[in-house]
Amino acid sequence: MEKKTSFVDKLKGNKNIIYLVIIAVAVIISIVLIAGYMKDRGNRQIVSPASETSKEKDTKSEAKVLVSISTETIRDGLANMGFLVTQEYYFTNVETYTKEKKVFFNMIDSSSQMVFKYDGQVFAGVDFEKITITKDDATRTVTIDIPDAEIQSVAIDKDSFESYSEKESIWNPLKLDDYNAAMAEYEKTAKQKALDSGILERADEQAKAIVQNFVNSFPATAEYTIVYQ
Repeated sequence: MEKKTSFVDKLKGNKNIIYLVIIAVAVIISIVLIAGYMKDRGNRQIVSPASETSKEKDTKSEAKVLVSISTETIRDGLANMGFLVTQEYYFTNVETYTKEKKVFFNMIDSSSQMVFKYDGQVFAGVDFEKITITKDDATRTVTIDIPDAEIQSVAIDKDSFESYSEKESIWNPLKLDDYNAAMAEYEKTAKQKALDSGILERADEQAKAIVQNFVNSFPATAEYTIVYQ
């Protein structure tokens, strides 16, 4: 005789199927969520180091550009100063100019003479356009080569001339050419006196001080050892 399934048994069977379906769905959702979390975490680990490396490269690149620009700016700034007078020598000289000549068939000596005082200046300096700058990043050293000072000009104040005495021969008078020749000699004398006084050495020291002050005004140079030659 065939056993009949009761309504209660059918209801219990349907509940078991529903439970199984719910459990299966929950397992699938958990797998999906775990997979998504692992993928997102892996992406963050890959992107983060790359970003940091990029930032470090940008920072290093900016630092290198800053030092290079500072070096060029220093060179251009110094060159724009041109020939800079860094020392002056003031002088007052008393000179005697004598003009001798033989007259009457070279048988008789004839001379004219003048004694006078004059003031003037000798200017010495350095041509800043000739300054060279080299940079060694390996040793972090900047070398600045300053050319030697030189005499730029000698200026005689013609308004300061004072004549003390004149002895002029009628046979050998003083002319304008004589004054011009005397002037050239006076400039040579004044230049030599300035050199003897150490004007070039003082001009070199003053030029170096100017360059140092200019270079120290750039913050980027604090990272380097500055060598002056």
